[in-house]
Amino acid sequence: MKVFDRVSIIKTRYIAFFGVVGVVTLTALISVPCPVCDGTGKVSTAVGMENVYIANLESDQTYISLDFCIGYVLYKYAVDLTLSNSVNETATGWIKLILKDVRKGNVLDTAYVGIEVPGSSTVQDSFIVWFQSAFEVNPDVTVSAVVEVGGVECLACTGAGSVPVNT
Repeated sequence: MKVFDRVSIIKTRYIAFFGVVGVVTLTALISVPCPVCDGTGKVSTAVGMENVYIANLESDQTYISLDFCIGYVLYKYAVDLTLSNSVNETATGWIKLILKDVRKGNVLDTAYVGIEVPGSSTVQDSFIVWFQSAFEVNPDVTVSAVVEVGGVECLACTGAGSVPVNT
Protein backbone atom coordinates (compact mmCIF):
# COMPACT_ATOMS: atom_id res chain seq x y z
CA MET A 1 0.00 0.00 0.00
CA LYS A 2 2.75 2.46 0.90
CA VAL A 3 4.43 1.86 -2.43
CA PHE A 4 1.26 2.86 -4.33
CA ASP A 5 0.84 6.04 -2.25
CA ARG A 6 4.39 7.05 -2.96
CA VAL A 7 3.99 6.44 -6.73
CA SER A 8 0.84 8.61 -6.94
CA ILE A 9 2.60 11.51 -5.14
CA ILE A 10 5.57 11.28 -7.51
CA LYS A 11 3.29 11.21 -10.56
CA THR A 12 1.39 14.26 -9.30
CA ARG A 13 4.68 16.15 -8.89
CA TYR A 14 5.76 15.23 -12.40
CA ILE A 15 2.43 16.28 -13.85
CA ALA A 16 2.56 19.62 -12.01
CA PHE A 17 6.19 20.28 -13.01
CA PHE A 18 5.78 19.47 -16.69
CA GLY A 19 2.46 21.29 -16.79
CA VAL A 20 4.03 24.52 -15.49
CA VAL A 21 7.07 24.15 -17.76
CA GLY A 22 4.77 23.55 -20.73
CA VAL A 23 2.68 26.64 -20.00
CA VAL A 24 5.78 28.84 -19.60
CA THR A 25 7.27 27.50 -22.84
CA LEU A 26 4.00 27.98 -24.70
CA THR A 27 3.64 31.60 -23.53
CA ALA A 28 7.23 32.30 -24.67
CA LEU A 29 6.32 31.20 -28.20
CA ILE A 30 3.18 33.34 -28.48
CA SER A 31 3.85 36.95 -29.49
CA VAL A 32 1.61 39.97 -29.01
CA PRO A 33 2.02 43.58 -30.20
CA CYS A 34 4.41 45.60 -28.04
CA PRO A 35 2.46 47.72 -25.52
CA VAL A 36 5.12 50.47 -25.52
CA CYS A 37 5.23 51.23 -29.27
CA ASP A 38 1.82 49.74 -30.23
CA GLY A 39 3.49 47.26 -32.58
CA THR A 40 5.33 49.78 -34.77
CA GLY A 41 8.83 49.11 -33.43
CA LYS A 42 9.52 52.83 -33.00
CA VAL A 43 8.67 55.24 -30.22
CA SER A 44 7.63 58.49 -31.85
CA THR A 45 8.67 61.37 -29.65
CA ALA A 46 9.83 63.72 -32.40
CA VAL A 47 7.77 66.91 -32.57
CA GLY A 48 8.83 69.31 -35.32
CA MET A 49 12.16 67.54 -35.93
CA GLU A 50 11.64 67.51 -39.71
CA ASN A 51 12.53 71.23 -39.66
CA VAL A 52 15.78 70.82 -37.66
CA TYR A 53 19.14 70.40 -39.33
CA ILE A 54 22.65 69.97 -38.03
CA ALA A 55 24.69 73.07 -38.84
CA ASN A 56 27.93 71.89 -37.21
CA LEU A 57 29.29 68.81 -35.45
CA GLU A 58 32.55 68.66 -33.55
CA SER A 59 33.69 65.60 -31.63
CA ASP A 60 36.72 65.03 -29.46
CA GLN A 61 37.78 61.62 -28.23
CA THR A 62 38.55 62.13 -24.53
CA TYR A 63 39.03 58.51 -23.44
CA ILE A 64 39.61 55.11 -24.98
CA SER A 65 39.90 51.76 -23.22
CA LEU A 66 41.24 48.85 -25.23
CA ASP A 67 40.23 45.82 -23.19
CA PHE A 68 41.53 42.79 -25.06
CA CYS A 69 40.61 40.29 -22.34
CA ILE A 70 36.91 41.13 -22.42
CA GLY A 71 36.93 41.81 -26.16
CA TYR A 72 35.58 45.33 -26.48
CA VAL A 73 36.72 48.93 -26.87
CA LEU A 74 35.14 51.71 -24.82
CA TYR A 75 35.16 55.24 -26.26
CA LYS A 76 34.28 58.51 -24.53
CA TYR A 77 33.53 61.48 -26.78
CA ALA A 78 32.79 65.12 -26.09
CA VAL A 79 30.33 66.10 -28.83
CA ASP A 80 29.40 69.70 -29.67
CA LEU A 81 26.34 70.13 -31.89
CA THR A 82 24.99 73.28 -33.52
CA LEU A 83 21.34 72.78 -34.46
CA SER A 84 19.05 75.10 -36.42
CA ASN A 85 15.26 75.17 -36.51
CA SER A 86 13.77 76.75 -39.62
CA VAL A 87 10.16 77.25 -38.42
CA ASN A 88 8.49 79.14 -35.56
CA GLU A 89 7.53 76.01 -33.57
CA THR A 90 9.78 74.51 -30.91
CA ALA A 91 11.20 71.14 -31.97
CA THR A 92 11.74 68.34 -29.45
CA GLY A 93 13.25 64.99 -30.30
CA TRP A 94 16.37 62.91 -30.70
CA ILE A 95 19.72 63.11 -32.43
CA LYS A 96 21.31 59.77 -33.33
CA LEU A 97 25.09 59.82 -32.85
CA ILE A 98 26.89 57.16 -34.88
CA LEU A 99 30.38 55.79 -34.24
CA LYS A 100 31.86 54.70 -37.58
CA ASP A 101 35.01 52.94 -38.65
CA VAL A 102 36.87 55.37 -40.94
CA ARG A 103 38.49 52.72 -43.13
CA LYS A 104 35.57 50.33 -43.63
CA GLY A 105 32.70 52.80 -43.17
CA ASN A 106 30.64 50.38 -41.05
CA VAL A 107 28.69 51.44 -37.97
CA LEU A 108 30.29 50.31 -34.70
CA ASP A 109 27.78 51.75 -32.20
CA THR A 110 24.99 54.30 -31.86
CA ALA A 111 23.79 56.58 -29.09
CA TYR A 112 20.77 58.85 -28.79
CA VAL A 113 20.70 62.31 -27.20
CA GLY A 114 17.55 64.29 -26.51
CA ILE A 115 17.36 67.85 -27.77
CA GLU A 116 15.02 70.84 -27.82
CA VAL A 117 15.42 73.66 -30.33
CA PRO A 118 13.26 76.79 -29.96
CA GLY A 119 11.48 78.08 -33.05
CA SER A 120 13.48 80.05 -35.64
CA SER A 121 16.73 79.77 -33.74
CA THR A 122 20.12 78.11 -33.64
CA VAL A 123 21.36 76.41 -30.47
CA GLN A 124 24.62 74.83 -29.41
CA ASP A 125 24.58 71.74 -27.20
CA SER A 126 27.42 69.75 -25.68
CA PHE A 127 27.19 66.10 -24.74
CA ILE A 128 29.44 63.47 -23.19
CA VAL A 129 28.73 60.22 -25.03
CA TRP A 130 30.06 56.70 -24.40
CA PHE A 131 30.33 54.19 -27.23
CA GLN A 132 31.25 50.52 -27.11
CA SER A 133 32.38 48.26 -29.94
CA ALA A 134 33.98 44.89 -30.46
CA PHE A 135 37.75 44.82 -30.08
CA GLU A 136 39.49 45.76 -33.31
CA VAL A 137 43.04 46.78 -34.07
CA ASN A 138 41.88 49.82 -36.10
CA PRO A 139 41.54 52.83 -33.76
CA ASP A 140 40.46 55.19 -36.56
CA VAL A 141 36.85 56.02 -35.74
CA THR A 142 34.68 59.08 -36.20
CA VAL A 143 31.35 60.34 -34.90
CA SER A 144 28.54 61.48 -37.20
CA ALA A 145 25.01 62.61 -36.39
CA VAL A 146 21.54 62.18 -37.88
CA VAL A 147 18.30 63.95 -36.93
CA GLU A 148 15.73 61.30 -35.98
CA VAL A 149 12.46 62.34 -37.59
CA GLY A 150 10.40 59.18 -37.18
CA GLY A 151 11.30 58.38 -33.58
CA VAL A 152 13.74 55.98 -31.97
CA GLU A 153 13.79 52.20 -31.89
CA CYS A 154 11.65 50.78 -29.11
CA LEU A 155 13.84 49.25 -26.41
CA ALA A 156 11.08 47.00 -25.07
CA CYS A 157 10.78 45.00 -28.31
CA THR A 158 14.16 45.98 -29.88
CA GLY A 159 12.34 47.31 -32.93
CA ALA A 160 10.49 44.09 -33.75
CA GLY A 161 7.04 45.40 -32.80
CA SER A 162 6.08 42.30 -30.84
CA VAL A 163 6.97 40.73 -27.50
CA PRO A 164 6.36 37.26 -26.04
CA VAL A 165 3.32 36.95 -23.78
CA ASN A 166 5.42 36.04 -20.73
CA THR A 167 7.65 39.17 -20.69
